[in-house]
Amino acid sequence: MVASVNSSLVSLLTSKGQDATGGGTIASAAKARLSPAALRHAAASTGAASAAQALETSQRKLGSELRAALAKAGVKLGGAVEFSVSGTGAVDIKATAADKAAMQAFLKADTSKPSFASRIATQARDALKLSGSIQQSAAISQAAKAGKSAAGVMSLYTSLMQQPASAQVVFSLSASASTLSYPGSLTASA
Repeated sequence: MVASVNSSLVSLLTSKGQDATGGGTIASAAKARLSPAALRHAAASTGAASAAQALETSQRKLGSELRAALAKAGVKLGGAVEFSVSGTGAVDIKATAADKAAMQAFLKADTSKPSFASRIATQARDALKLSGSIQQSAAISQAAKAGKSAAGVMSLYTSLMQQPASAQVVFSLSASASTLSYPGSLTASA
């Protein structure tokens, strides 16, 4: 992944006809943030769009199978249960006390292979990976547009990629639907 990013940046800088010693926007790089437009553009790229489609298909299947398994186990949700996974791997379940307890009991008793907890974790990992790729593409694009020199582009790109990760994946499940949202995505629902 790093090699492809470096290759993309080198190609970009070569096409601009600049060397890595020129001045640029180094001072302004520290204040830079990824723009929503750059994220939308990166998410719409062919590779990201097909990965998002595969993730949406997986999310729909997981939501349907989880709702069916809950119904078979006699678990009725009163509202939505949100499984959120941060970029650091921390998992949180948000729901009413009754729904949270029922879901935790269901997941603890689950003997399916792979387990639903494992499938939710895998989906979150895949969404975080896609989100990282979208953010990286957006950073390359935004740095290329704003950098006035090779050094400026590299400085801005580095600054954008070193921002604290606010990545969080949320898989929400209710009795009738499920949704998946992650940074750089439109919400996929089923």
